[in-house]
Amino acid sequence: MNVQKPSRGAISKTSSTTAPAPSSATNGNQKSSILKSAFSPSRFQLSLFASVIQGFESQHLRIHDTNTGRLRCEYAAGAGTKITSLDWGYYGTTYRNQHSQSSKKKRKRDLTNIASAVVAFGTSQSEICMFSPLEAKVVGKLSGPHEQGVKDFKFYGNDHLGAWSIGGEGKLVQWDLRIEKAIR
Repeated sequence: MNVQKPSRGAISKTSSTTAPAPSSATNGNQKSSILKSAFSPSRFQLSLFASVIQGFESQHLRIHDTNTGRLRCEYAAGAGTKITSLDWGYYGTTYRNQHSQSSKKKRKRDLTNIASAVVAFGTSQSEICMFSPLEAKVVGKLSGPHEQGVKDFKFYGNDHLGAWSIGGEGKLVQWDLRIEKAIR
């Protein structure tokens, strides 16, 4: 007869002076304060984590360093604007110019790629914003084809020179990021 021992569950690392936080299994109405999140891909070598939280009057995009846990930068969307999607990629004139010249050394290209890394976020206001963690600001915006907000946005290809978005109206749009325009 095979008798299984009951599992002990996770071991808590809280000290005896603090009470553990209630789990979602015991408190069904408790919600996370993080609305959206995305880790930078390992190939970017950035060790960054992007998250969206609800602030007092607006949603905030926050970038944390995953090595230290510290907040690196933050961006507040306009009042009433919701951030609807997050994706990491590369963007900008320097990045596009670098990709058009294939004779550059790999080391130089990697430094340019890191400087050109962005978190793209779609908004309920039908814009796609490119936020640079290095510069701590929005460095570009795509807009036009969507009329009812952006539901999702994704870079594609190893060179990140193209992207797809879908809007609330159901329109699927392909973007050419070299010319910063919707192509179909």
